[in-house]
Amino acid sequence: MEKPNEVLMREALGKRNCRDPEAESHQFRADEGENKEVLARLAREEAFWDDLEQSYGSRPVRRDTEHAETKASWRKMDLATASQKAAAAAAAAAAWSEDEEDDDDPDREALRFRKRWNYIWSEHFGSFEDTTLIPPMRFTDEPPVERLYPSTTLQIFSAKVAGIGGGFQWPLDVFGLVAIRDSVDENRNIIFQRSRDECQTITGEDPYLELTGPTRAVVLWDPLTIEVYLKVKGPSELEDKTLCFLAKEIMCSTRVNSCLLHRTWTSKCSTMEFTLGHIDSSVEATISVRVVDGSWPDGFHGQFVACLVSTHWIDEVPAFYSSTSVDGKEIVLLSFGDEKVPAVVDGVIELSRRVVSVETTSKLKVSVNAWQDDNNVVESWEEFSAKERGRSFGTLDIGFCKMDVIVGWSLVTSYREPRR
Repeated sequence: MEKPNEVLMREALGKRNCRDPEAESHQFRADEGENKEVLARLAREEAFWDDLEQSYGSRPVRRDTEHAETKASWRKMDLATASQKAAAAAAAAAAWSEDEEDDDDPDREALRFRKRWNYIWSEHFGSFEDTTLIPPMRFTDEPPVERLYPSTTLQIFSAKVAGIGGGFQWPLDVFGLVAIRDSVDENRNIIFQRSRDECQTITGEDPYLELTGPTRAVVLWDPLTIEVYLKVKGPSELEDKTLCFLAKEIMCSTRVNSCLLHRTWTSKCSTMEFTLGHIDSSVEATISVRVVDGSWPDGFHGQFVACLVSTHWIDEVPAFYSSTSVDGKEIVLLSFGDEKVPAVVDGVIELSRRVVSVETTSKLKVSVNAWQDDNNVVESWEEFSAKERGRSFGTLDIGFCKMDVIVGWSLVTSYREPRR
């Protein structure tokens, strides 16, 4: 004789294996309201099987059509998830794995950098082409919420095309971009950018790019990357040729004093040379210049320059850490010919570059030079002591033109700031 629980289990199995014609017809012919009714009934049945399992410790195997379809959908979902994971893994592998014969190819290296960046950072820092949204002078007027200290930063003094190959000949009409990425937001901090319609002509005698950045101080904390993508303008857009395409890392070195860094990198058709500055214990200085009296006369060339002036003796630095000093190394803020000085509303001069990193133990010197062809140079300058926040004020006077100089000081953060 069957035990009571066995009878109940047998009846339950019979019920589950018998198709319900009424329910089946509802699933195929009913309107939306009737479908809801069917779903409610199925939910009640599901509760019944849950109670049965709880009471007797086992659950009959479900052989009904609904359950089979549900299991199939689960399998599809699992397969979709697995496919996504496989695609992500393949992308990661592709980002790092390239043929060994291409390891020294600078073009390949730049492409690998882009793949790695997209795989690692795109979720939090946007598109690969995005530029930094972090402005200068963040803490000039208001102190930061967290406690910040002077940081190690990278100053870009100059960038030049030191050599050409691949059939190129001087002069060259160059356009494209040079950018640097640090660990704060992993986005491009532009230091040179020109469109095809406003390309710069460089020669063997003057191969320097006219820099326009950085737009904020570059934090030298984790390894950062310099990107170069320069093209040479041809007779038509289809005849434009790539001059340089590379992406190179700069590692943060443990130094006790600021110093110059010279970096030379070669691509397929050119060699780029950068003069950089490792600026220890530094703050960000944002410079603005405004004409307050007189005007810049026609026919005069002009140049605005910034540099660091050391306030300590050279022998204070241990000999075994000695290196080329950044003291007096010039950063060209603006250089123009005998046309009128670039100016905007209210006499504010439109500087090409205005952000400089300044060591806290140094002073910032801002100067202006004015001259006519074959005539003596007229110079005026001001020095400013570094501050962690606030502003400094000075005056440049070259006789025919008087200008106010304002320097906004700010600490810089090294914390990562995902794009919002």
